[in-house]
Amino acid sequence: MQKLGAYQLTDPRRLVRAVMVLVLAVVLSIIGITGSVATDSEPAGLTYITVSQGDSLWSLAEAHAAGQDPRDWIAAVVMTNALTSADLIPGQQIALP
Repeated sequence: MQKLGAYQLTDPRRLVRAVMVLVLAVVLSIIGITGSVATDSEPAGLTYITVSQGDSLWSLAEAHAAGQDPRDWIAAVVMTNALTSADLIPGQQIALP
């Protein structure tokens, strides 16, 4: 048994496991930080609007989906903004393809 200060090292494998967990946590934190920084920029080709009173996905499709099937355009808006319903709230900001 090795003695480190006031502590006694009874199982070196336990120390190695603790160090490996700390190293893994640091690596995952760094990957998470760099991943979020890399995705901070706006995706190309998106237009951001603020929803007005009375706006619906269909009315937005009529105004912005020129030459496209409005259903496909609405599906793209729902996926891009991770909308859980078709209801829009005045003041809500959404991305349009």
